[in-house]
Amino acid sequence: MKLSACIIAKNEERNLPRLLKSLKGKFDEIVLVDTGSTDRTVEVAKGFGCRVFRHKWNGFADARNRAVKEATGDWLWHFDADFELEEEEFKKALVALRGAPAEIEAFSIGVRNFGLDGKVKAVSSHIFIHRRGIEWEGKVHESPKTRKVVGIPVFVNHYGYADPELLLKKAERNLELLKEELSYLPKGSQKYNFKLFFLVQTYSLLSTKDRSFLTLALKYAEEFLEGARDKPEEYGFFLVFMYNYYCRILWELGDYKRVKEAISEFRKLGFELPELSFLNYRVLRIEGRESEALDSLIETAVLLDKLNENPFSLKWGGASECLPLFEEDLLFGSPPRVSPQKIKEVEKLWKRRGGRNLGLVLFWLTKSERILKKLVFKYPEDLILHTLLFSFLVKSGREKDVKRLSRVNWPFSKLYRAQLLEWEGKSEEALLLLLSFLQENPNRYLLSYLYDRFPSLSKIFKLSDDNGK
Repeated sequence: MKLSACIIAKNEERNLPRLLKSLKGKFDEIVLVDTGSTDRTVEVAKGFGCRVFRHKWNGFADARNRAVKEATGDWLWHFDADFELEEEEFKKALVALRGAPAEIEAFSIGVRNFGLDGKVKAVSSHIFIHRRGIEWEGKVHESPKTRKVVGIPVFVNHYGYADPELLLKKAERNLELLKEELSYLPKGSQKYNFKLFFLVQTYSLLSTKDRSFLTLALKYAEEFLEGARDKPEEYGFFLVFMYNYYCRILWELGDYKRVKEAISEFRKLGFELPELSFLNYRVLRIEGRESEALDSLIETAVLLDKLNENPFSLKWGGASECLPLFEEDLLFGSPPRVSPQKIKEVEKLWKRRGGRNLGLVLFWLTKSERILKKLVFKYPEDLILHTLLFSFLVKSGREKDVKRLSRVNWPFSKLYRAQLLEWEGKSEEALLLLLSFLQENPNRYLLSYLYDRFPSLSKIFKLSDDNGK
């Protein structure tokens, strides 16, 4: 079995080394199609041994198809320049590829989208692996023309979400390409509706800069749902996630009544998605229905835990973007007012199911050191959990525990060592170490905590912001 890695790129000299280092030694060949770079993209690619082909830009599918034409592998795995492939994920994919029956033409895989803070901001999925000879279609939001596709719990890392300004620029570019494609597709056809989905996605993103786009997003979301809500088998993921966009638009417009109606309709179709459970939680809290709100938050946590393990574990719902909002509510908000019995029910559920996000809800409700420590030792590379434990131990003056944790070999021991320095009276040295840690691990919760402890920090960071750094 021969494997080809396929990349399309333009001016990606900064991202390419990370991707190509992660692909090195895994593939029989790496094919890179360059669509007009003016930087060192081609030089970098050749330095890693890629087969490089220059190609005039005519949309994403056209560039992908050039890579397909040049690749010689039995299986082709497509990557964007801002991706990264970890060794364990590659090994999991190999098992699936080697055991694939002849009728399976392609595999859909998971994408972990990282933000500026180095944390996963969203989980999505896409068809990136397929057999030789399959073509792609679509000038933007392209996809391969396949019949039999299977989703596998394999993830690539994606760093394109880390730059909000770049995302907006891509959205502006995509908007023109989508309008062009919609102009010649038959209105109401499946292909037309698929492009409507991406149009709503684009307008929703642009609305973060200009709220007037919300009205357009709502208009096209309603048009999509009118033609697709009765055809779940035909639209699958696109229908599920359009409900997400639709409800978020209504939420932004303050139409909570229609949010609830849309969520009810969504559930009657037998769908699940963390976003909709979380929005339901927020609406119920506005209405003062605390116990029901907690049920929706628990549902959100369970679904997030499922998707983190396998992006294809929910019916047509292999994507989620609500983890940052979920965490923000738990880190900065106040928990619902519920009975002790209700909290015991949550603890029983966590003992039975486990899960990082469900455990985080339980800690939020109980402020239990025991639960927090269990979470930290189960997920030792989770910065949010460490900052919670750090602040918990410091506020309660637990010097012995901090000293013990500072000796543990994990990425965040510097955080605990800084506190020991402060307790030794070396405040300046402690602050420098904390600032160094914060630079390596951007984290809003930790920054907020440090502002409380060191008020002068706010002036330092304000000066940095003013200087554009």
